Amino acid sequence: MNDTDIVLKLEQLYRALMLILKNRLVPLLRRLLGRWYTTVADWWVGSGEQWRWFVFAFLLALFTHVWHLDTQSLWLDEGATWAEVTDKSFAQLAAELLSPNAAYPLYHLMLKGWITLFGDSEAMLRMPSVLFSAAAVAFLTLAFPRQPHRGFLLLLMSTAPAVLWHAHDAKVYSMLLFWACALTVGRPTKRWWWIMLLTLPFVHRLGLLMIAMLLIVPVMQNRGRKRQVYAGISIASGVIALFGIGMSIRAKTILSIPWQSPIPSFVDLVSRFLFDRRWSEQVVGVPVWLWIVPALVLLITGGISVYQQAKNGHATSFQLLVLAILPVLVILASYGATPFFDARYALMSLPAWMILITHGSMRSLQNLTVWRWKFRMIRIGRFGVVLMLGMNLISLFEPVRGLYSGAPVKEEWRTVMTEFASRVTKNDVVVVHPAYAMPMYRYYRRVTPDPLPRPLTFPHFSDGFRGTSSDSTAQREYQRRLFEAEFNQATMGKQRAFLILAPDHAATIDPALDAGTPYGRVGTFFAFPQRSWPCGGVNQFGVALMCQSFPTKYATSNIPQPEKPLEAVFGEQIKLRGITIKPLGVFYTPGGSVPIELYMQAVADPKRDYRIFVHLCQLCNEPPLAVNDAPPFEGHGDAGRMTTWKIDDPLHVEYSLVLPKDIAAGNYAIIVGIYDNDGQRLPVVSTQGGVLGGDRLIVATIRVTRTDE
Repeated sequence: MNDTDIVLKLEQLYRALMLILKNRLVPLLRRLLGRWYTTVADWWVGSGEQWRWFVFAFLLALFTHVWHLDTQSLWLDEGATWAEVTDKSFAQLAAELLSPNAAYPLYHLMLKGWITLFGDSEAMLRMPSVLFSAAAVAFLTLAFPRQPHRGFLLLLMSTAPAVLWHAHDAKVYSMLLFWACALTVGRPTKRWWWIMLLTLPFVHRLGLLMIAMLLIVPVMQNRGRKRQVYAGISIASGVIALFGIGMSIRAKTILSIPWQSPIPSFVDLVSRFLFDRRWSEQVVGVPVWLWIVPALVLLITGGISVYQQAKNGHATSFQLLVLAILPVLVILASYGATPFFDARYALMSLPAWMILITHGSMRSLQNLTVWRWKFRMIRIGRFGVVLMLGMNLISLFEPVRGLYSGAPVKEEWRTVMTEFASRVTKNDVVVVHPAYAMPMYRYYRRVTPDPLPRPLTFPHFSDGFRGTSSDSTAQREYQRRLFEAEFNQATMGKQRAFLILAPDHAATIDPALDAGTPYGRVGTFFAFPQRSWPCGGVNQFGVALMCQSFPTKYATSNIPQPEKPLEAVFGEQIKLRGITIKPLGVFYTPGGSVPIELYMQAVADPKRDYRIFVHLCQLCNEPPLAVNDAPPFEGHGDAGRMTTWKIDDPLHVEYSLVLPKDIAAGNYAIIVGIYDNDGQRLPVVSTQGGVLGGDRLIVATIRVTRTDE
């Protein structure tokens, strides 16, 4: 296989697809469209070869974009997007088109209409980004009228990790990329180009900066009044954009954020654009900077080639260089010197970078002698493209970090909320931190059909700095007083509390109290509980679930008591005093949970660290329909090991059964037992509960209701 075979195969695929469209799709359209078929057919024939290529490129890019679209959980920014479009009406979102405080109103208005039609599942929330990104890829390939260069560009963009990341993100940036690609490739002689140019500020307010640069060619190519108008719009747009960025810089100054060298941010931007990794990271043990060498060589080589064209008076080449360089430098001036920099703000430069890389693919060495070997031509540029394609695939499928690796690379809200929903009871206190993570709790309520408790948040952590600009002690004291007062009020008389925490986000408003812990005040309160028992949780890629159980009802000395007294003794060591079973809603429903609180105490020193099983059954001589099998308190802390229990000390232990989604309506029994690590069950004696086989106790019966029957 020679260096162009990969593009020749792509061209063959393109021709094969056109043949399928002609032989299969055309007859189908003729039947479906009837008299409208002629109109569609005439448009297709008259559209030109480049637009037929556009359709092919769009479909190929779409294939790579939709793969694993809903594998990853939504992350915090996507949750904020969902809240924005669901909490506001069409009229409110339309009014934001003219609001100076709305960063990307057109995207929110469009997404509102989309989810109204197709729902707000994870895949549907991201689908507009997928469609915009695939169209952006197809548009950008039109920068080159022939093969192999448009094929190279299609393959590079369809597998670019940075492009695919934004395609799998319910945010505006794929829409911005589409506008940037279309305007970079298009020409001011087209009406659609001007329409897209004038709507760019509604896509993203930073689009004003791109308008200033896109009008360079019209200014250079026109004379008289037209030139004055274009120059005026360009200057006005640039001034407004720089004014907005200046206000951002001023805000950082007011907040006393220290300024740093922009160089680390610049090299991070380069590695993000080319590999979607930070410069300092490693991939399979190899530094990122080494991985991106082929892409850097192509970028620099292509930049030199385009610079030579610009020197010869080629206006579009000059504009391409401006688009590749200026947005990056301007954004770095504002964001690059602070901790708040993110490469996505300079995304409008990415199309120009990819065009420069494709120009670099044309580089070849002529009549080269290596030792005794003579080479008439070595196409090193195309070899670099092949290396870059391999680099893209490694980044996408890298274990643990790759977007398509199957591992979580976004915050695992779905997993954490599923675990939480399977454990929470009606009387638990729930805390979400930081407060602006509340949309994720609201969105992932759908993991269960049960109504979840209303959570407590602490918005004062993000209300701004308290005290003088250097008085961190005053700020911490202010936060401590409000946090403790609100928490004490919410938990008064309760016996368990959960914390759903996004540690990285919380750290920006509730910084760690000391170097020995990653948690701020709220996280530390749960991670290192005092006068309480730890009761387990999960920590899943940027989201944590923490639990603490109070021996007595919080802020009181009252011992928690069961709603249903029920005495039983297991193995003459562990006594069951009673149970509390309440549905989270009105009924027990398929897919929901059955929260069970067991009130226990030791009547003799437990001989071993036993486990407790809770079963749901209808025919209890058959395998159970739902099972929860774990040590008390998930085995955490001293209370999680029964050998530490003191005689006659009252405890309450919470379990929960998740009902199968296909469970039939009817009555079911809840069975409890205790066994050791060898699988030996303790015998149970009770005069109040039904005993099965001498080692299982029926503690309650429930009725499951199906609303679809």
